[in-house]
Amino acid sequence: MASPSFTPVWHHPRLTEEKSLISNERTRWSIVFAATAAGIAAGLQVGKVPPAIPAIRESLDIGLVAAGWIASIFNLTGATLAIASGLITDHTGARRVVSAGLLLLALGAFAGSFAEGAISLLLARTLAGLGLVTIAVASPRLIVSAARPRDYGLALGIWSIYMPCGMALAMVLAPLFLDTVGWRGFWLANALLMVAIWAWFMWATRSVSPPVVSDGARQRTWRDIAPVIKLPGPWILGAIFGCYALQFFAMLSWLPTLLIETQGMAVATASLLGALAVAANMIGNLGGAWLMHRHVPRWTLQLVALVVMALCAAVVFSAGTPPGWIVPAAFLFSAAGGLLPAATLASSAFHAPRADQVGTVNGVIVQGANLGSLSGPPLMALAVSLAGGWTGTWWLLVISGALGMVLIAILRRVERGLGI
Repeated sequence: MASPSFTPVWHHPRLTEEKSLISNERTRWSIVFAATAAGIAAGLQVGKVPPAIPAIRESLDIGLVAAGWIASIFNLTGATLAIASGLITDHTGARRVVSAGLLLLALGAFAGSFAEGAISLLLARTLAGLGLVTIAVASPRLIVSAARPRDYGLALGIWSIYMPCGMALAMVLAPLFLDTVGWRGFWLANALLMVAIWAWFMWATRSVSPPVVSDGARQRTWRDIAPVIKLPGPWILGAIFGCYALQFFAMLSWLPTLLIETQGMAVATASLLGALAVAANMIGNLGGAWLMHRHVPRWTLQLVALVVMALCAAVVFSAGTPPGWIVPAAFLFSAAGGLLPAATLASSAFHAPRADQVGTVNGVIVQGANLGSLSGPPLMALAVSLAGGWTGTWWLLVISGALGMVLIAILRRVERGLGI
């Protein structure tokens, strides 16, 4: 039986009184797709950096450590500011926040194209990182407001493709731009694309009215975070997502390097396979959305994802694995893993105490995801250093997956108590 002090959002009357954009008959899919497009735009800004690092290092004469910070500052921004972004979203309006995020992405890409050193490029990336975290937190809030409760799983599952789709597109397109206009031209092209997506987003969401916030509500802004941070559900969801993100980025950030060093692949071939492996994550994202729409429990999708990821990691990083198995195992790792973001992001609406706190809940989840994304690549590098090579480093991903499975069991107990 649900706790008397907790009314899940899909039962909450304030959803229709304050924020709803829909009638009882249909979901506003145009708004769902516009919010997802904003997320893909943010994912492009993440995926454009790794292929451009050699050119950036040569152009700006910077070291590997500085280049690493330029690549990872997005995750650091998300790991520190996601909850605050969620709170701002709940009290300012998701459309306004996503709009601001797209403009920050454009401004960051434009400023970065004129960077003369590591510091100026890092500052530009920080500005764009603010855009990423605001979009990642606010878009699900907008989607929840535009969808019928029965479509939450499908709509948020579609949204979950934003990062692998954006990253894969950037990784595929980067060589075309880098070979013709250089990394600065690539950055300028991204800035123009962000402005174009912003214009389309504003047109597609023109029917969205800003939230009406009373003076009393404004005074409660910072106190409103307390009901969310006291709940175990959002923190457990964030930790589960963090375990997944650690595995995903530990594997796929280093996959091209692994293929080059262990199989002697050409750089172009290894990079293309890495991009395709990232894109395979969308199979699980969309499959998870469909399965949730068919009433498959979210926890089942999370558990299947972590089990398959652990098994595939053991194949990729174990001694004696036939070389021909490594790429298929990495693809399956990514595709099956995509079930987890779909299920976890869809859970934000079910763990919000009130309809106007979905953004704050999502902020907690996104913060956990970014902590995992930030720690995965360096932890894998440490594991490789300790092992003296790639073989035998499977334990890092398996332990992270096992921890995620324990957290899923704990979450099931919490959700039963809440009647979710």
